[in-house]
Amino acid sequence: MIINNNYKSFIQPNFTANVMPKNCAEYIDNKLKNAKTVDIFCHTSSDEDSFNSAKAMYSYLESQGIKSRIVVSNGKECYDYNTNKYNIIQADDVNETTKKADLALCLDFSAKSRAVPNVAKFINSYGANVVGFDHHNNSDKITPNYNQITQSYAKTQELPKLEARNFYIDSSAKSNCAIISRFFDAIGHKINREEGRSLLAGMIDDTSKDGFTKVSKLGQIEVSDKTNDNGNTKTVMNNVLSRLNIFDKLNVLKHFADKSKLTDKEIKFQNTLKNRTQYSNNGKFAYLEIQQGDKEWENLGRDTIRTKTVLGNYRKQMLNDKNVDAVAVFFPTNEQDIYKMSIITKKDYAKQIIDNIKTTTCPDLVAGGHDDRSGGSLSSSDKQKCHEWVNLFVNAANEVLS
Repeated sequence: MIINNNYKSFIQPNFTANVMPKNCAEYIDNKLKNAKTVDIFCHTSSDEDSFNSAKAMYSYLESQGIKSRIVVSNGKECYDYNTNKYNIIQADDVNETTKKADLALCLDFSAKSRAVPNVAKFINSYGANVVGFDHHNNSDKITPNYNQITQSYAKTQELPKLEARNFYIDSSAKSNCAIISRFFDAIGHKINREEGRSLLAGMIDDTSKDGFTKVSKLGQIEVSDKTNDNGNTKTVMNNVLSRLNIFDKLNVLKHFADKSKLTDKEIKFQNTLKNRTQYSNNGKFAYLEIQQGDKEWENLGRDTIRTKTVLGNYRKQMLNDKNVDAVAVFFPTNEQDIYKMSIITKKDYAKQIIDNIKTTTCPDLVAGGHDDRSGGSLSSSDKQKCHEWVNLFVNAANEVLS
């Protein structure tokens, strides 16, 4: 639709993705606007999707005269990490003496296991003053007040008559930034270029992990046909892109190109990983166990943004094996006494494996995420305990994938 005939280049985008029900969006928006201060929380080991959702919401709240701060767990390698500009504090610095804002806003997580223990406890102290947006379907909710959409609806159908709640969860969305984009659309907020860059960065990172999008050598963002899904990933991304100029897009793409460029040492390490692969008894679960004190891992700086790229490349490579249905990596991090797991699977095996462990052997397992891609952590630096934790996943995979 042309807004002004005198400026035909200014065209309102035809936004056809499944919209957020207006009553839900307005309910959360009113909660936000009734607060003078807001604490914005990202999930543990904050990634681009969580952090950029936070930045976009920070910018929106600022435009409404609301002061906020972003609580992030690491994440310093994320796009436009500017401590002063976005009033960023680290999750490790949150404790019982930290002053609360009027309202807590959780982004890209809705489960207690997706927040470090001290932050989960801090959020719990807000009582009913918690709102949020997520696209993960987890059972251990950080707040009972949520409005979940597990399947999207046809655009021709009447919007679902849902009672508004503080937490909006749509598991059909492929990124949380897509949900924030739909929230802005539902309340009539036209994103500015800064918000657009943030939303684009978050969407690119989360969708590229699953192979839904990739960037061509010419710098074009290519969206796979399989993303023409219930979450309307392609439509939402195109809506954000329509708000940006070429320099905005190139700025975001340059960030991802720079952060993913591997050093010679990292490339050498990546080339050795396949030979270090172990398999479950049925051969369907491939895993890499990097133990505490591994010299190569230590020399690379442990859990850096580029070693995450190395491990991500490894998981994708191994999952291409037709006999392998699930791939996991276990590794020490730079956080004190934290040992991590990252798993990617065909179908929804990641959720099944994690649920199996919680049901049969370890109900307090800290793990979750997507049905086919999840993460987890163990609070220990003891080599034997970490190895036993790895075996929980191996045994569960043997049972689930049998």
